[in-house]
Amino acid sequence: MSVQNPTRRETLVRALLLGGIGSIVVIYFIVAVFRPPLQADNFTNSFSTSPGGHSALVELLRANKREVSVVNQRLSPPADDGRRTETLALLEPGAEYVEHYSAEFETLFARSREEYTSVMLVLPKRHYWAGEPAEHDPEASEGEVLLWEEIVPIGSVREIWERTGFDRWLEFGRTDSNSTLSWNTSAGETELDVELEEPAQYFSWRETERDIPDEFEVLLVNENGDPVAVRYVPDYWQDAGGVLLVADGDIFTNRFITKPGAATMLMRLFEYTPKDGPILIDEDLHGFSTDASFEYLAATPPGLWLTLSVFMLLGVFGWRQATVLRPLSAEPQDRQARKFSIDGLARMMERARDHHTAYRRLVKRSRLVLGSGGVQVQGAGMAAGTSVIQKGKTGRVTRIQGGTDEERLINAARKIAHQVRTGETEHGDWSED
Repeated sequence: MSVQNPTRRETLVRALLLGGIGSIVVIYFIVAVFRPPLQADNFTNSFSTSPGGHSALVELLRANKREVSVVNQRLSPPADDGRRTETLALLEPGAEYVEHYSAEFETLFARSREEYTSVMLVLPKRHYWAGEPAEHDPEASEGEVLLWEEIVPIGSVREIWERTGFDRWLEFGRTDSNSTLSWNTSAGETELDVELEEPAQYFSWRETERDIPDEFEVLLVNENGDPVAVRYVPDYWQDAGGVLLVADGDIFTNRFITKPGAATMLMRLFEYTPKDGPILIDEDLHGFSTDASFEYLAATPPGLWLTLSVFMLLGVFGWRQATVLRPLSAEPQDRQARKFSIDGLARMMERARDHHTAYRRLVKRSRLVLGSGGVQVQGAGMAAGTSVIQKGKTGRVTRIQGGTDEERLINAARKIAHQVRTGETEHGDWSED
């Protein structure tokens, strides 16, 4: 049976340890960099006073004696409580947040078609972000920060719409021109018009639907008669409630809510929700409760520098551990080397006539020579002329006799040398000859 070279074995252990650490580092950074955290929305939420925010809508509802609460909770349809049923309002949710909560979002609308509840979904249209500093705009004031507007890509809106499950009846569309938003007077409402900004968004019935399904009630239409706001409510439900779906959300925003007729049209829409129940404006879908990706933050500056420092320390620790892990075949040589070291120290102390220090150092370090089966020092001295050593395997106490420090040093050296030579762990007391 061949014996593996100790140096080669140590090198192999070190390579495996550092290779494992390196693999973990690489996998960590690959996963972290490609999983960026969702940034919290700062401009289209119900707190925002920016053009795309909905703070003016909240004030309008409260001014009309409607109770409004902003919530961050798991998406679920409000329970049936008659006229006091709550209304969950999703005002222009971000596509990335809908994807993040895709399972809850889809379940919300699936349950809303089966159970009596009150939910309002306003599809997104415009996105806002803080652009470059104002010095890049000659007309901007010094120190001013610009807010930039962008139309949400139609593909992103369609992805949200398809997750609702209502796309089996309605398709989502968009025009590149202005359009007039009107009440569906055939439903018995008084005429009321609001001019929409381009592009205008709307719904259209699928070609497979020759007539409007009985569960749908068209509330708002554009100038071409396409539905802009519809209400899904089976016959057995109450007059108020159901699912309100709005394709174009401009009049819900701070920028357009002051348009002539917009506030009146909004309050008329909210009359289709239970009047005694509070309106819960969800902010989960604006990023207010999404978990930041710790891995991404740790893999990008400035967190990257701390992460690299930690991995560097881990590598140094691993290198050190691999160095001190000695193969079993090397242990006898190590013990022999420590034996000569202890013997040399004892001789040096003896020459210096410091017998007490030499004796104490010798018995204290004897366990390095004898290993786990050797003696272990338990105390310095029990009485004048006597010290105690306890053996690791048997636990029996052997006394080292001697009237002086020099005598105890000689007897301790004899005993240790005898155990190193013979391997014995059972023997009688040693005393001066």
